[in-house]
Amino acid sequence: MPFSALQAAEWCGGKIEGVPGQLFDSMESMEWAQANQMTFIGTAAYGRKFDQCPAGGAVCREGLSVPRRADQTLIMVPDADLAVAEILGKLAPPAPFPPIGVHATAIIADTVTLGTGVRIGPYCVVQAGAVIGDHTVLMAQSFVGREARIGQECVLWPQVVVRDGCQLGNRVILHSGCVIGADGFGYRFAESRHVKIPQIGGVIIEDDCELGANTTVDRGKFSNTIIGQGSKLDNLVQVGHNVRLGKHTILVAHVGIGGSVKAGDYLVAGGGAVVADHQTIGAGSQVAGFSAVVTDLAAGERVAGAPARPAKQFFSELRALHKLPALAQKIQQLEQRITELESSTKNNRQ
Repeated sequence: MPFSALQAAEWCGGKIEGVPGQLFDSMESMEWAQANQMTFIGTAAYGRKFDQCPAGGAVCREGLSVPRRADQTLIMVPDADLAVAEILGKLAPPAPFPPIGVHATAIIADTVTLGTGVRIGPYCVVQAGAVIGDHTVLMAQSFVGREARIGQECVLWPQVVVRDGCQLGNRVILHSGCVIGADGFGYRFAESRHVKIPQIGGVIIEDDCELGANTTVDRGKFSNTIIGQGSKLDNLVQVGHNVRLGKHTILVAHVGIGGSVKAGDYLVAGGGAVVADHQTIGAGSQVAGFSAVVTDLAAGERVAGAPARPAKQFFSELRALHKLPALAQKIQQLEQRITELESSTKNNRQ
């Protein structure tokens, strides 16, 4: 929808430098923005080239020196990324939720408890004893198992599975293909075969969590696997059984958390990182992408590599590794010089 610089500034609490009435059709990154679009500037590198960009305006972090043309307007804010989120929140179209009520094709057991304002889409299945909180949305083909509890204002996008006995807090978002409460990976090798160990625990996902598409959280062997309040898990993340993740955890795509890991609040793990089972991760730890954590981490540790070690050490080793070809060439040259010197010394003696 069209919006003015003045409206955008009011939405994000920014200060205008330029024309308050300048109109925009949408927002776009600087690489693709056109004259009718607003972009954003969060770093000095982008700020220096703003006047060369066709964009008609930008949300800009305060304190940056940004050259602009007469036809460009800036909205100065303390945090450009946060301001963009606030503006996009106003521009985003309404979510395509089904109407309030239960679709005719949905299968809802008689003993299910439905809160007020619940929306249940086509071909959903909700089994006996489940509870669906007020204003929660189940999109098409979602499944909620026996005795599962879904909190208020949750959104389950199409084809989400919440297995029996699992619990979601309030305002939880599960994107398409999420599976909550599949059996943990537990087997015992005996008599030349793998004997399955029943997994009788559940999963608890606390308030304000968001899990990306095709992410899986396994049920515990005895007690519950827990995802702490406010945590955000990207697409294709695997959380094993008995794991306990603290509040406001960030796991980027393809992260794998082994069984029985215990992590404190504010853990951040980059894409493709793995944590071996039974590790304890201190609060505020940061794990670089594609790292493999195989030992406990103290609070606030920053690690990288496989096996993971202190990030400074890893990057120092990496820099040294990149110098190896030149070092090998230098050693070869030194060996040649030694050979020549030895030959010269031998000839002189003779």
